[in-house]
Amino acid sequence: MGRFLIRDIAVAGLVAAMYAVLSLAFAPISFGVYQVRVAEALSVLPFLTGAAVPGLYAGCLLANIFGNMGWPDIVFGPFMTLAAALITYGLRRLGRRAALVLAGLPVVLLWVGAVYLLSGFHLAVATVSGALLAAAAILPLVPRKGGRAGQQEYREWLGTRLVIALIMALVAAIFLTATKDAYFIVAGGLLVIAAVAGAAVLAWSLVSDVGPAILLAPLPPVVLNAFGVAAYLAPLLGVNYWFAAQMIGVGQLIACYVIGLPLLLLLRRRMVFAVPPRET
Repeated sequence: MGRFLIRDIAVAGLVAAMYAVLSLAFAPISFGVYQVRVAEALSVLPFLTGAAVPGLYAGCLLANIFGNMGWPDIVFGPFMTLAAALITYGLRRLGRRAALVLAGLPVVLLWVGAVYLLSGFHLAVATVSGALLAAAAILPLVPRKGGRAGQQEYREWLGTRLVIALIMALVAAIFLTATKDAYFIVAGGLLVIAAVAGAAVLAWSLVSDVGPAILLAPLPPVVLNAFGVAAYLAPLLGVNYWFAAQMIGVGQLIACYVIGLPLLLLLRRRMVFAVPPRET
């Protein structure tokens, strides 16, 4: 027990030091509304070990003390990091089917947002309704366990999902020119790309031994920081709340998914304290 306690303390200290150093080393993009805090890539580590939870809190506290953004950032910023770390820690025991539903939801929302920007409200409502009905029909096809036994069922599930995605893409293409505003076309196109990428990664997690739960690990820090940090940072800097949430959210997506998720996939096989997702 003593050895494990010492190891956990060492891991927590290492995570705290790395978070603080990375935040301050990239200080120009670590604070403010326009930020891509590279240190947030470490926020996926609680999926591997609970020792990372206090380490992230301490590291964020140290970084924000020297960040010169005022006392709200020192008090509330680390709290958001702590809450996100605790949620990520709990996700590692999430069942396969529950993880599939939760991991698929952001993909559906990205697609609905894309359709809304490219076409309008009514088509977006129809799209999300159809997507939910399709998910309800396809979900029972998902096997309870991975491995060779479930490969054929996975292929059938993915094939059905691909057909639905192609039909939805065709519908979106028809309405692509429904708006004349270039902003909506560009933003909608980016969301389409994000939705397709998310669906591809989700599919890969199902046919591999990774499981969909690991794809949710970077999500809590993205959501909590985008909406939570923006709540005190927007009035502090005198900017619109939704603009701040959007900018911080994009930065968090880059830090947590583009950098953090590959880091998590790399470390999960090398760390003796990694806990695989629960099969149910």
